[in-house]
Amino acid sequence: MKQIKIFALAALLSGGLGLFSSCSEKDKPVDSVDPEAKANREALLTHIGNDSKLLADYFNAETFNATTQAYTQLLALIKRDAKFVSGMRTLFSAVSEKKSLLNIYPVKSGSELAKMGYLLYINVDNSGFGAQVVFDGKGGCRVAGADHLEFIFPATITGIGTTLFKLSVKNSDDCYQSVSDASIPKVNLQRVACVSRLPKSITMTLTGFIANQELTLSENTIRLELPQKENSEYVSFDAGSFKLIGSQSAYLNATDASALDYSLAVDGDQMTLDYGYANNGVNVINSQAVMTLPQKENFLSQMSKNAFDVANLKAFTVRVLGDLTLTGTIADGADNAQFAQYFADNIKNRQQTASAETMASAVETLNASCLLQIFCEHMTKPETVKFCLVQNGDKYMIEPALKDLRSDAYLPISALLDQETLTYINQPLQQSFTPAGNASSSALEFYAVFMQMMPLSGMTK
Repeated sequence: MKQIKIFALAALLSGGLGLFSSCSEKDKPVDSVDPEAKANREALLTHIGNDSKLLADYFNAETFNATTQAYTQLLALIKRDAKFVSGMRTLFSAVSEKKSLLNIYPVKSGSELAKMGYLLYINVDNSGFGAQVVFDGKGGCRVAGADHLEFIFPATITGIGTTLFKLSVKNSDDCYQSVSDASIPKVNLQRVACVSRLPKSITMTLTGFIANQELTLSENTIRLELPQKENSEYVSFDAGSFKLIGSQSAYLNATDASALDYSLAVDGDQMTLDYGYANNGVNVINSQAVMTLPQKENFLSQMSKNAFDVANLKAFTVRVLGDLTLTGTIADGADNAQFAQYFADNIKNRQQTASAETMASAVETLNASCLLQIFCEHMTKPETVKFCLVQNGDKYMIEPALKDLRSDAYLPISALLDQETLTYINQPLQQSFTPAGNASSSALEFYAVFMQMMPLSGMTK
């Protein structure tokens, strides 16, 4: 699953700030400046300065990076063998069929199954599967029985080195039930219902063998919400709407407790992502992004092909420390893939050189397609944020810009902030937003792979 674009946008908004020295407009005459605009600007720059200093202490980047790297390397091991996921699904399916075929039950008269036309049914419990998968680091693995799903694998983590990690996946006791025709021959010419049970939530605990002891890096719980008809026992796994609610706690640094809360809701071709990050009880970041999908998707199709990858960002809100808010809307038809490339290029250009023409074209496209506004406490109205091209030596960078108080021109924000603020803001935006976002999206990607292992009717990958 590709990184959720709201964090890429944060990277772009921070792009290059640390490369520039301040050029404060406080040194210029203020006779022609509108008093309200001047007061709003001072409030905004003060908030940016204060918040940037606080943000530098609020991000547990070490744990997020370790968690993301471990998940990413596990997913790479799983995907190395194109038949691994389908093989696990076949294994689980064989176990469930062996159990279910031993017990074919009569349908109770007057029940919901009877009203559907069934006389017999079997139970397939997708919540009771277990296996221990041990990867050897050379592309091979061995699978053994277990009471829950567990992966043991080697991974190389920055700051830790190469060691063994364990991801334990445990299902909740509460489950959804869905009905489909059983894929077995009819019994006495009667259709047999297959009642499938799917856990409503799973908990993924990641531990690492570090310094001769097993340490917990993170715990992630993802809960699935599916629409259920009134007075019905059953849901449809191919429902056109669903919601995933996740929470992740980070433990590697015991004095720096971090928590991520996020939800991803899909309704037809619209997807909404809510995200919150807290550190030691302080709400640091809250955001919401509204995206559209190229076609209507249901839960099974989303899990089968990771349709999140092709979502187009339409609108978003990011709130920092409860008092600094950035909102944005993206024009219809805007190419989010192109935006993502701009974000990547902007970060890459810290070490490499792109032509002025290429970067100028990116700025023009961004400003034509994005409407961004920023607002904070003590401002009477929001300010519009544009993008501009700045040059530092032989490098050209895209940077957020605010309107000059004396003209229609837009000034790069690095020219408005003092050097101390630029130093602080460069660290959290570039080094912390992305690790936090990656930690949640890597967990969601694993959840999708986990669902692909379940022998659910309609899951084809």
